[in-house]
Amino acid sequence: MCLCVVIGGLAAMGGTSWLIFSNVEADQVNVAESSEAIADYSLPAGFGDGHAVSIAGFSLVSYTGDDGHSHIYLMQAPSGLTVDEELLERRMREATGSNEWAEITVVERQPCTIRGKETTLVISEGMNHDGERYRSASGVFEGNGGLALVNISTPSESWDQEMVDTFIESLR
Repeated sequence: MCLCVVIGGLAAMGGTSWLIFSNVEADQVNVAESSEAIADYSLPAGFGDGHAVSIAGFSLVSYTGDDGHSHIYLMQAPSGLTVDEELLERRMREATGSNEWAEITVVERQPCTIRGKETTLVISEGMNHDGERYRSASGVFEGNGGLALVNISTPSESWDQEMVDTFIESLR
């Protein structure tokens, strides 16, 4: 029942949740605390200050690249809540606005290790609302306080698989 209420609330927020996230003031103390609650990691060059939001027990930390088009998101479900991995990824897309992508296609599924456990990094590609082609990498892992998801998205023409791999390896 509780899961249905949380999911229903997030679904109802849909497009408005991106508005909430885009208007959050970036208090770097809160970002650091939220980030540490999910996992420790090393940001790639070109990603600076972040934003953090908690809604209905879900925590989201986001970073935008210097180009203004590349993004790193980390989202964690409340501890003790059993969440389907596909549902967590869908909620991430809704919360960050990437759910507005059209023609999303899974390009590849790469086995990887995050925080010592085997998982799959799903590489997808689609068009954003401005008609730009984007590529995204998403992986589910066990965060410090529950099931978590990492998502890295960049314009396809500037996709850097080495940066993605290095960031994924830095999650600890």
